[in-house]
Amino acid sequence: MPQTSSERRMVRGQEIASHPEGIEKIGANEWSVPSQTGFGRHLVSNKDGEFRCGCKDFANRRGEPCKHIFAIMDLHLCEAGGNLPVPQRKVRKQYAQHSTYTKGQTEEMRLLDSLLRELVEEAYDFPRAPGLPGPAPTSIQDDLYCAILKVYSGLSGRRACGVYANVADRGLLSRAPSFAVASNLLTRPEVTAILYRLLSLSALPVAGLERGGAVAPDSTGVQTTSFGGWREEKHGEKRQRRWLKVHAMIGTKTHIIIRAFVGEANSADSPQFESLLRGSLEDGFHPTVVVADKGYLSRDSYQLASDLGMQAYIPFKSNSRSRIRGANSSSAWRKAFYLFQANREEFDRNYHKRSNVESVFSAFKRKFGENIRSRKPVAQVNEILCKLIAYNLTVVVHEMFENGIAPSFTGHGLDGDT
Repeated sequence: MPQTSSERRMVRGQEIASHPEGIEKIGANEWSVPSQTGFGRHLVSNKDGEFRCGCKDFANRRGEPCKHIFAIMDLHLCEAGGNLPVPQRKVRKQYAQHSTYTKGQTEEMRLLDSLLRELVEEAYDFPRAPGLPGPAPTSIQDDLYCAILKVYSGLSGRRACGVYANVADRGLLSRAPSFAVASNLLTRPEVTAILYRLLSLSALPVAGLERGGAVAPDSTGVQTTSFGGWREEKHGEKRQRRWLKVHAMIGTKTHIIIRAFVGEANSADSPQFESLLRGSLEDGFHPTVVVADKGYLSRDSYQLASDLGMQAYIPFKSNSRSRIRGANSSSAWRKAFYLFQANREEFDRNYHKRSNVESVFSAFKRKFGENIRSRKPVAQVNEILCKLIAYNLTVVVHEMFENGIAPSFTGHGLDGDT
């Protein structure tokens, strides 16, 4: 019966082990083994019972023992008086890909086109002044659709014309517009309020999934322009990057962006706490817990959450005290402070939900980039809002497959029937 490749390597390993003077032990679990076919040597190591070798044969066979490993194994067994068994190939577990995640990713672009059309229909149009020359412009709904779709695609204005033509063929646009439609829209100051409203509406389909859960505010920076190092190297130019800051309220169950505010880079976090939290309730979300980092720590933040019927988990600083001037003994601050001191494990377990915010910002920047293209301040804010809306729609598509929701941008998601 012919030998298998593993048995042949084992025989060659025994031949190497038959000349133990050539094998050097250089560590507790490391050996230098001579090559059979040349003048080189190979390092064999044993970590936690698993042998590894530096030769090409071991790398090419993806974990199967090579003859140098067999040689070391044979030496150990000879010392113990045993026989060398033929090892079986180590089979690594392959984790099955989540079917709903795969379905959501593969269907995202097709479904997002339709969802975006439904969303922009909620925007109000601007009446055109009578007597203006030229053909009638496209509607604000079509302009918004093109701008958000362009930001989602990551293409330039001219290259995005092909995207406009494709959706126009599907009846989602009245006609394929000019390549400048998106840039023209983003420079209009009156569009900012519409985009803020569309952002809130884009989160509505998952409001029912977030009921009774936790929300978390935080902020992240978005770079307005990117400068390479070549001009600095060649011309000595020192150009400072400008950042905008996105303050957002996140639903920790679905990773949806419930509300957001785009401010300057030095805008503080704490002043946005009340507007983001109250805005979440106004938009139909009903959380029971709010978690935030120390940037939001204040007596007013704790008291606001208590007044709204929520439990706040905001970690205290080293110089925080239980008694604050003007606060009575039953204040939300004191209750949280004693929980923080007496039952830190429970406090940290709830506070850990805040890590979902970092996941959201990471996914947002991976999908849509950390930079924006626009130059004018108004257009920069509007472009960021378009990115946030596009991100929310990707979350809605995922929840369509994960939890079977029927998206609606006029109701409150799962508050009633889906």
